[in-house]
Amino acid sequence: MPSSRTRRRPRGVLTGIAALAVAALLLWHGMLPDIGGAASLVESFLPWAAALIAVLGLSALFRLSLFAGLGVATAAAVWWSLFGTAMLPAASVGAPAFTVVSENIRAGNPEAASIARDLAARSPDLIALQELDATTRSAVSDVLDPAYPYRAIVGTVGLWSTHPLSGEQRLDLGLGWDRALRVDVDTPGGITRVYAVHLASVRPGESATRDEMLKELSGTIAGDDATRLLVIGDFNTATTDRTLAPLLTQLGEKPDSELGLGFTWPASFPAARLDHALTRGLATVSSVVLPENGSDHRGIEVGLR
Repeated sequence: MPSSRTRRRPRGVLTGIAALAVAALLLWHGMLPDIGGAASLVESFLPWAAALIAVLGLSALFRLSLFAGLGVATAAAVWWSLFGTAMLPAASVGAPAFTVVSENIRAGNPEAASIARDLAARSPDLIALQELDATTRSAVSDVLDPAYPYRAIVGTVGLWSTHPLSGEQRLDLGLGWDRALRVDVDTPGGITRVYAVHLASVRPGESATRDEMLKELSGTIAGDDATRLLVIGDFNTATTDRTLAPLLTQLGEKPDSELGLGFTWPASFPAARLDHALTRGLATVSSVVLPENGSDHRGIEVGLR
């Protein structure tokens, strides 16, 4: 029979320690070793630490533990400091001079034409698409070509525009085959250099190709002296991923104009923001994630000036 003098562990110690561990992960995730892209994967879904904090909060409440409550409060404060502002709708800064939509339409998608019609119905000035293949390219072109007389298609990436294009350049970004393009667009307010990209996919243990493409893209942007510049497409990573950091030191991305973190993938239940519109020398007036329309990604629309 246990002695009456046996000390009992204070209630909620494990919950409090777990909450502090979550706070530490949020603050110092950059110290995680990136073995086989594991840290990159964790960082891409880092905002979902909020769900874990909520569960720990319920545990602290159930146990009526001050220590657990303080631990959860600390984790929640750290989370809010990192993602709270981004979750709130961004303030409007006026009307856009031109708008751009982008979406990964999924290779072989029988709904490619319907997706193209859906995007064109929004009347953007530019439409950037990824995962074009022989089937989807033809279906999309049939829909977009009449209203978008200027176009550039490289590999599986395409850009349709209502404004003249010039200086098109194919880019492989170290992949070995072209999967990105650079072109100057005669947009209202001046020439805008547009990079339409689709970086390699990431799977457990397979992130090296994506990382190399990001490195090449960052170096290319560093050497580009264009005053107005837009890089748009499917990056297959989130802004919380360390591999995107070198590019984000050169370019910016405005938070979504609606409540939330602007997740784009998977379309049925978005859990990460893999699709981006990064700018330099342009003001992002609006940025929204589009409704599900038949692809495995949700599209994005940005208004620029």
